[in-house]
Amino acid sequence: MKLLKNFRVAEGTRKRAQREERAMKKLSRRSVLRGSASLVAARALAHPHIANAEATTATAWFAQGFIPSEDVALRQLVADYEKTSGNAIDLSIVPFVALRQKEVAAITTGVVPELMEDADFSFTPLNAWDDKLLDVSDIIETQKSQYSEIVLLGRHLYNNVKKEHSYYGVPMKVASTTFHI
Repeated sequence: MKLLKNFRVAEGTRKRAQREERAMKKLSRRSVLRGSASLVAARALAHPHIANAEATTATAWFAQGFIPSEDVALRQLVADYEKTSGNAIDLSIVPFVALRQKEVAAITTGVVPELMEDADFSFTPLNAWDDKLLDVSDIIETQKSQYSEIVLLGRHLYNNVKKEHSYYGVPMKVASTTFHI
């Protein structure tokens, strides 16, 4: 009975993924690539000297912090970047679960931000697999010495369309997941 239940859950998950894949295929590759790279905000916000000469506005989505000081620090980082670069960031700080829903809707409709923090452990690998994210290897290469090998492995993902591994996200923080037994 338990095996049958697990099969039904797996089958439902597979069918949902197929529906999402069909919906995602309606997007233009350029519209998704333009803004779907998860976590490239770390590079853009940390290095304002790479900003274009002409001031621009970028949209960025981040998960709400678990304590208020996290959000304060992010807002300060964005304000410092805007002051230094002359560019503007349209920053949205979204509760964790709502961010996942917002990102899935964005990938599905093609209305994506320039920067977004991946909302969970599966978002980036699934969308890299389906070739829905921008390869950010050029960004990683400039900062590779700043990361541990294990952190880089978490962003070095397989693209099933291109049949190759590449970087589909720029690490910006580390966390641990606890299991209560």
